[in-house]
This record gives sequence, C-alpha cells and structure tokens, in this order.
Amino acid sequence: MNLAALLDATRSALLRRRLLARLPGAPASGLLSICLDLGPGEERWLNVDPARPLVNWWARPAAGESGDYRLALGNAMSVVTAGAARFAALQAAFTGLAPVWLHDDCQRTGVVPVAHVGFAFDEEAEIRDDLPNARLLVPAIVLHSRAGRRTAVFSCAVSEGEAAIERWAAELRSARPAAAGPPAVAEAAAAGWRRRRQPLADRAFVARTRAALAEIAAGDFDKLVLARSVHFDSATPIAVSRLLAALADGHPECTIYGVGQHRQCFVGATPERLVSLDKQVVEADALAGTAWLFADPLGHQSGSPVLQSDKNSREQQLVVDAVRAALAPLCSRLAPPQAAEMMSLGDLQHLRTRVVGRARTGTGLFDLIACLHPTPAVGGAPGSAARRWLRQHGDRRAAWYTGGIGWIDRDGDGEVAVALRCARIRGHQAELFAGAGIVAGSVPAQELAETEAKLAVIAAALRQAHRPDYRDGRGEFGGSASGAA
Repeated sequence: MNLAALLDATRSALLRRRLLARLPGAPASGLLSICLDLGPGEERWLNVDPARPLVNWWARPAAGESGDYRLALGNAMSVVTAGAARFAALQAAFTGLAPVWLHDDCQRTGVVPVAHVGFAFDEEAEIRDDLPNARLLVPAIVLHSRAGRRTAVFSCAVSEGEAAIERWAAELRSARPAAAGPPAVAEAAAAGWRRRRQPLADRAFVARTRAALAEIAAGDFDKLVLARSVHFDSATPIAVSRLLAALADGHPECTIYGVGQHRQCFVGATPERLVSLDKQVVEADALAGTAWLFADPLGHQSGSPVLQSDKNSREQQLVVDAVRAALAPLCSRLAPPQAAEMMSLGDLQHLRTRVVGRARTGTGLFDLIACLHPTPAVGGAPGSAARRWLRQHGDRRAAWYTGGIGWIDRDGDGEVAVALRCARIRGHQAELFAGAGIVAGSVPAQELAETEAKLAVIAAALRQAHRPDYRDGRGEFGGSASGAA
C-alpha cells in the first residue's frame, strides 16, 4: 500500500469530520484517537525506511492465518524516564493518561488504540545518540494488519486541534522507502560483506566467564548472564526493511521488531515474552537453557550438550522459580507449575515454561514489568547483586538489548517481549548482540560458542537480505540490496 495515498479524499474527509465532532468539550490535556477501516487485505507495512526517528515496526508472523503486523509513525504523546523508579513513573503516566484518552471508532473496527513501550536492560544506563532508557510513546499513526483486515489509528493531543490533519498527512508522505543505491551484483555484494575480527573482545568474554564462575563457586551468585557484541560491515547500505522481512520469514514463531532512531534501527527476532496482561490474565515466559547443532563448511558437526543436560535444567528451573516468586505478590492466584517444553527455533533449542496467573485488582502492566525485569534469564541471580557485578565488570548492553519492547492499549492490556536476537543497524554497519547464562558447570569456551549460535540468527538474515536477488516469502523484495522496495 502506498502510504502517501492512504489518506485519499474520502478518508481525509471522514477523519476531519470525526476530529471536529470530538474536539468540542474534550479535555484540553487529553488525547484523541480515531480508528479508520482500510478494508480487507494483508500488509506487512515494509514499504518504508525503518531507520528514521519515531518508526516502530512489530510483527507476530505466526499469529492467525496471515500474521499480525503493526507500523507506528510519529509521536502524539511520549514520556521518557530512567532510574530505579522508571516503571513506576511510566505506570503513573499511563494511569493519568487513560481517563483522558478519547477513542472514536465510528466504523466499528473493534481496534483499541495502543502506545509503544520500550526500555533498556539497566535502569542506570545513559544511552546517548540512541534510544531513551525507558519510553511510553503514543504514535501519531498506527497501521495494523491482522486476520485479513487493515486498520489505521490516528492520534493527536486535543490541544493540537485541526492542525493534526496536516501533520498526519505529512507523516505518511515522509514514510517512504530508503533511497536505492546503484544496482549491485551478487559477487560484489558477497565480497563487500565482512565480519570484523575482535580477538581481544573474544578473550575478554572468556575471561569474564571465568571470573563469573569463580563468584558462583564462592557462593555469591547462582547465575550471571554475560553479553557480547560483534560488528559487520557492508559495501552497500544495509536495507532494514529487507532484513525485517528475512527475519519474519525465517522465524515466524518469534516477535520481530524494528525501532528507528537517528538514522539507525534496532532490530531483532525474540522468542521470549517478558509478560502480557489481558483482562487481568497474566502470562510470562521462563526461557533458559540453549542447545544447538551446526555444520561447518567442511560438514563437521558441532554443538552444545543436549538440552536436557543437568546444567540447562538447573538454569531453566532457576528462571521458573524467580518468575513465579516475582509474580506471586501481584496475582490473586497462579496456575500450578507446568513442565518445561522444548522450543525449537531453527538450529537453536530452548527450554520454556509458561507461568500463568490472575492479576490483583489495580495491578497494571508496568507494575508487572517492574517486578519481573530483569529475570535471571537476562541478568542473573540474585538480581540486584548481579546487575552491580555486571556494571563493575564492563558488561555493555547497547540500545534496548535484553530490555523490553512491546505495546499497551488504552484499556491497560498489553504485551512486552524481551529484546533478544538483535542488532543495531547504522548505514553500512551492523552491531549484533548475544549473551549466555553462566551457572555452576558452565565451560567458558562452550559459552562463547553459545553466543555465536545466537548471533548466527541475525547474521544469517543479514546475509540473506543483502543478496541482490533476495525475495521474501511474499515476493515483495528483489533487485538492489542497497534500498528497500
């Protein structure tokens, strides 16, 4: 769909009538969202350049028959915060916003307006020229495609008045594909794609793993999660839309996301939900333990110990116990513990247990996030001491890696995923992030290999999307790898 043409004369007139009808009597400090039906069809909303400010792309490709896709543009209202009370601040902001957030659904789409949620792993992290530490953002426009229906939600501050119409139109006009560079050939693309050598960084990760094992052996910690990153360089600009399409095709069971900011984009394909809230029903994932099996170019098999090893089972049970203990004070009841299930994601396998409960009256989504984040799956145990140790030992987590990303709707329901299997894309460069949980019995070389297996998820998608002849599962991309279609 051509986004610039989305607001045709008929839709523009309807939008203007609804806006003018709702503004009189609306609270001056309020927010107004108007939902429009865009008719039947399926869209992935990838005909935009995600590497620009205030673009949020989110997908659950395996949801329903045609997937669940959202593209958010612009800013109708936002709250940015940091520090130990960041989630309490966001909950307070949302609690104050909800009563004055007006919703016009004149075409009875059934769509509830949403706000985007994102936050970094560490509440004390100062992220410069990057994403804010924690943010609640009501987009100016949200385009949604699910179950064969397409909708648009236009939001503005009531104080903006009729001027919002032109701003919405301007947002759609500016949401165009990245400019394509000169045509590339497969040989040139392959020759111009390389991973930087980082032997010192690799050795530093192994050294930190040994230091973590010493702390665990001394009884100070049960688990520490160590992170690392690697860098790739491309001869041509990396087309983020193509990368998101490759991730959606290759990992439909994951949540795929792209968050644009300052000519860069934070993208990923995460298998882990932190928490969801739906009419007081709470669900959280306890995901830990990793196994994999790869063949090198000579056909030799390599991989981790079996998923059901004692090390992986202990690591996963640690997360289950922590999630249940964190949720218990905020839930009137928790479902009985479930057995762990094996979750297969291509060549990777994880142990996952779903924890389900019913939230106590008055419990909000940010309250649940505050009690859960960070779980031992991404931080360690005990949690506060683990975060201090990671800071002291230079554990660097850029953007929102191992933080959270998701949505909350006007009614207070929502879902936040853990930002894993991700990369930060800047022009010709990509920085990929991965981590490994260190517990008693961990082997440093094996933990380094585990991070390589996780990094391979994004690396493979980058290579696929970079091929000039790449076409996604819907045949939407082809031609030059230097621009989005």
